[in-house]
Amino acid sequence: MSWKRWRGIIIGVLMVLHGIQAVDAAQPQSKIKVGISPFSPFVILKGTEPTGAAIDLWHELSLKMNVDYEFVECTGVADKLKRLEDGSIDIAIGGITVTSERERRIDFSHPLIDTGLDILILISDSTPVISFMSTLFTKNKLMIMAGLLLLLVCAGHIIWLVERSSKKTTTMFNRKYFPGVLEGIYWALVTASTVGYGDKVPKRWVGRILAGILILIFLPTFGYFIAQLSSNLTVSSLKYDIRGPEDLVGRRVAVVEGTTSEDLMKQQHSLIQAYENIDEAYAALLAETVDAVVYDAPILLYYAQREGKGKVTVVGKKFAPQDYAIAVSQGSKWRERINRAVLAIKESGEAKRIRTKWFGIGNSL
Repeated sequence: MSWKRWRGIIIGVLMVLHGIQAVDAAQPQSKIKVGISPFSPFVILKGTEPTGAAIDLWHELSLKMNVDYEFVECTGVADKLKRLEDGSIDIAIGGITVTSERERRIDFSHPLIDTGLDILILISDSTPVISFMSTLFTKNKLMIMAGLLLLLVCAGHIIWLVERSSKKTTTMFNRKYFPGVLEGIYWALVTASTVGYGDKVPKRWVGRILAGILILIFLPTFGYFIAQLSSNLTVSSLKYDIRGPEDLVGRRVAVVEGTTSEDLMKQQHSLIQAYENIDEAYAALLAETVDAVVYDAPILLYYAQREGKGKVTVVGKKFAPQDYAIAVSQGSKWRERINRAVLAIKESGEAKRIRTKWFGIGNSL
């Protein structure tokens, strides 16, 4: 075959390849699929468009990368990571903590926020004693006190009626209604509490039998009531004495299931109450079902400054350091481009501006 013929074939092949490239270039590039899930204040899915710190950060990153994208709503972090692995989304954003276990399944960008865990407690405007008194006058305790008082009054009347009819002149109860009944109620009180000073003692067997019945009825009820008061006083004196993770030992602590806070509190020997989401944990704290909430510092800080303002406060220093980053599938072509964009917005101060916008000036995340 002559050289001219070979040259013609080569030129034809090159023209075909060029035509394929031209057609491919003419086709619009597909949008990057970015997975998001509700995680205030990083991702807030209220209104027509998502908002939040992570949304603002991604917007700046996409401008640096010069890419088009679309958000894909997921149910949570676990759902986002699963979709990354099966290829349903290209990138996942929104408060995703970098862990060694996750790193085995996916890749992460440079950290966007270095943070940790923190503690949220109720704000108390009263002293422990006043707080104790407020727990004393609850419906259940008032009903128990009313029942005890009614039993004492009834027992006082019965013992007075029994003993005043005694023919012995040495009866310990005044034969007149007043102060006789009051003496009977006093006897019932010291007998029920098993104090028994001995200054008022029934002389008749009927009275002694009544005393035995009274003790059997009152003793468990009276003991339960005193135990409840002691428990309330102890809780009231300790509830607002939380300053750090070391103070959570033996306390009722709310955490979110499957999070680093749950794992850490198990090691801390706290009385863990796990909830499906952070809103349920907030509700438990406001209802005083738990003594504290342990969760990611930025989330607690945001809640304390907004919905929980004046009701709750974040205490102590941040602990259990962790990083938030953007997640991509293993070996993703986007990782390096994202890393360059992350460094660019940090150097330009844009990342700091977004952090200040959502978390305030001087707040350590």
